[in-house]
Amino acid sequence: MHEEFAASLLHQDDQVYPQIKGQTDEEKHVRFNVYRNNVFVSLIDALADIFPVTQQLVGDEFFRAMAREFVQSNLPTSPVISDYGQGFADFIRSFTPADSVPFLADMAALEQQLLTLTHTAEYPTLDHEQISMAFAQVANPGTLQLSLLPSTQVVVSNFAIGSLYLAHKNQQHSTIATLTLNTHESMLLAKSGLYAELRVISPAKVVFIKRLLEGRALGDAIPDDEHFDLGASLAKLIEWRLLTHIN
Repeated sequence: MHEEFAASLLHQDDQVYPQIKGQTDEEKHVRFNVYRNNVFVSLIDALADIFPVTQQLVGDEFFRAMAREFVQSNLPTSPVISDYGQGFADFIRSFTPADSVPFLADMAALEQQLLTLTHTAEYPTLDHEQISMAFAQVANPGTLQLSLLPSTQVVVSNFAIGSLYLAHKNQQHSTIATLTLNTHESMLLAKSGLYAELRVISPAKVVFIKRLLEGRALGDAIPDDEHFDLGASLAKLIEWRLLTHIN
């Protein structure tokens, strides 16, 4: 029954009409269409909540039309509404009308990742005093192994979606107008506190963080880049509260 009802929602057929209350087929048809439309509107609203910046980039009308196309072939598979939209970014990549906004799918994928991270478990992180003590206890800090939050991720895009996301979230309209979007950008995502956070980072910091995530000692994690500042990078890890253990 559930599968038949879902199929009817997607394809607008009359398989479930016998289960709908109504005096005539026409009345059943009207009632079912009202319900179907309400379901679609609710799911489109859910996508708008999950992908607010994606919606801002194309406008409400375009976004809702695109979302409706997605909903028609992608009903929820989980009762947790925040899980909805897992395939939305991939859908956008194949949605021809969105081709004029080539970074749109990457933005949707970024927003989905941030939401997913927000719903992950919280972990305690080291404070400045604990970190200073750990460094003071060894003769060679390069041998220390720095563990980062399990939620830590590095994302690389062919477009400056991190800067664009932050500008939209912070309503920095002058920044949006001057952004160069057709440029590679690297981002650090992690949940420190209640919500996932995004930081735009340099390619050298990407190498550094990836090596730390691989479990390398601090000395082995330093990238071969004359512009890399180890002290400043460590200060950022402390400021962003990403360190969980130092061994």
